[in-house]
Amino acid sequence: MSVNVPSLEHVMTVRASIQPLIDMGRTPSGQRRLVPIIGGTFEGPALKGSIMPGGEDWQLLRDDGALLLDARYWLREEDGTIIRVHNAVLIDASEAKAGEKTPVAYARSSVKLEAPLGKHDWLNKAIFVGTLESDFKQRPAIVTLQFYKVR
Repeated sequence: MSVNVPSLEHVMTVRASIQPLIDMGRTPSGQRRLVPIIGGTFEGPALKGSIMPGGEDWQLLRDDGALLLDARYWLREEDGTIIRVHNAVLIDASEAKAGEKTPVAYARSSVKLEAPLGKHDWLNKAIFVGTLESDFKQRPAIVTLQFYKVR
């Protein structure tokens, strides 16, 4: 029996500039927050450009400590193509190893990319996953995402 095990191919690194989070308050689902996405850059083997301002990351901090992110924003490729990004992230710090000074969180995402027909149409025909790291020491704060195509 042949097993077709998926592999990952790096597609791009996204460095998103974000504003401070806005606490929306407690809801029956958990604590709601909003993070405006104000710009940034992206680059990969076949893509390069900037993040358009105006995106949003809606967040839900659940009672079990898991953080769900629902980010929607647009990339402008150097050739002018606009690519829509919908990134759903799960962050769980409970997997941090005992004794570590800074807990390492599980942060993985399911990424949907939508591009116009043409040169970047391949983005519409694949499944993408990602990782996320945050640097809040910079101003504006930067979130670095790695997007991978599942092969």
